[in-house]
Amino acid sequence: MIFKEAVPWWRTRFEERLAQHPGGQITARIDGVEKFLSLEARDRVLDLACGDGRQTLELSRRGYRVLGIDSEKAPLAAALRTAREERLNVHFLRSDLRKLSYRCEFDAVVNLGSSIGYLPSDRDHLKVLECASRGLKHAGHVLLDLLNKEWLMRHFEPNFWEQGEENRGDVVLDRVSFNLETGRLDDHRTIVRTDGSRCPAFVSLRVYTLTEIKLLLERAGLSYCRVWGGYDGQPYGMDSPRMIILAVKPEEQPRRAKKNEGLVTAIRIKGRRKG
Repeated sequence: MIFKEAVPWWRTRFEERLAQHPGGQITARIDGVEKFLSLEARDRVLDLACGDGRQTLELSRRGYRVLGIDSEKAPLAAALRTAREERLNVHFLRSDLRKLSYRCEFDAVVNLGSSIGYLPSDRDHLKVLECASRGLKHAGHVLLDLLNKEWLMRHFEPNFWEQGEENRGDVVLDRVSFNLETGRLDDHRTIVRTDGSRCPAFVSLRVYTLTEIKLLLERAGLSYCRVWGGYDGQPYGMDSPRMIILAVKPEEQPRRAKKNEGLVTAIRIKGRRKG
């Protein structure tokens, strides 16, 4: 029997809430992405940690030139199948998000669904943002969709059971703890299968405050613009499960001549010996 592991509890709960919300549908979510990023026809968009490409494909359907990148093989294969079936002009790449080498190629970068946070350290997440910054054209924007830590602290649930996906009868026990020193949400999971066997698993997610993310963006060479509490543009606050963050790569500054640089050059030319 093949068991498909249940989605981590924080993602499941938020997807359920988003499903009741206009932004929960992919089309409505991308409506928000278009609005927040002020996308124009034929803009080139990079979707970091695209997973099975649901958002990447929807952006392609709307006429944008999209590249979806993920480190996992299986979801990318599913995304490619859908793209071929629909004959969409979209590209997918399997790669480590910390090692991308694009430079000034994209009008916008998106990272949706709390994808930033699963890497081992803040340094790793900074590397992802640095790659996003390098890949953006000057004045290009990045949009992040993250779990709101302020909301999490008010609605934290340490232990609960849930049914595995596809109604196979498997049950999942999540024992969740939050490490106040590291800011990570650690889920020690036990999957109980129908034959009574148990399979342990572990998931760890770094949960950021808005202040922490703003500092990471600054270190990556990006300037924070604003934040929303949902894809419909609702205000961000302690009662919003999500924080949708917009940042921009500053315009390229013209090279400024060093003080007296022109004068020194003129003196050298004037004092040049005749041949």
